[in-house]
Amino acid sequence: MKYKNKEFDKFNINLGRNVFIPRDNIFMYQKIIKRLGTDERNFNLLELGTGTGAISISLAKSFKNAEIVATDISNSALKNAKENAKINKVDNRINFKKSDWFYNLNEEKYDYIVSNPPYLSKENSQYYQNLSDPENSLYSKKRGVHDIFEIMKNCRKFMKKKSFLIIEHSHNQTLEIKSFSFLKGLNFINVEKDELGFNRISIFSNFIK
Repeated sequence: MKYKNKEFDKFNINLGRNVFIPRDNIFMYQKIIKRLGTDERNFNLLELGTGTGAISISLAKSFKNAEIVATDISNSALKNAKENAKINKVDNRINFKKSDWFYNLNEEKYDYIVSNPPYLSKENSQYYQNLSDPENSLYSKKRGVHDIFEIMKNCRKFMKKKSFLIIEHSHNQTLEIKSFSFLKGLNFINVEKDELGFNRISIFSNFIK
């Protein structure tokens, strides 16, 4: 498998063919989890759609007290992610599994569920012709919210009594996602902005914070 190399803040990963290229905002996940208060306690975390493994690797390197399960539907992505975890010496801390969101998982419950799912609308694909990522890692049905809604519909049975869902999305989906969360018994906490000032990552809990 031929690779390109990508450098993040404190580590490198290799980018496999037909695997989503992670953006630099993976470090927003570290900041969010630190702010939610896990510095001292052990916790477990599920990443849905790991791609190259960049988010899970970043979290494993930042939190020595984390148990991480990382999933993807793509065999190519899982192979790439496992190799990147080994390069970064966290392969013994991340359990990689093949799964279409939650559907191939047992009902273990987690303190955190994180995901950067496909959220672009195919109708707007002319604006994203410069992206070389696999289409199924970029585009989702129903104006881009289908996969986000699938995760939100099913996440609570995989969440502990006091746990969090952290999900990335397009800035123009914020209000729709927030409204949908109320229907599914999730509590909206806040939305994080990216370096350009756009809403990018929403945080929900399954309890009133």
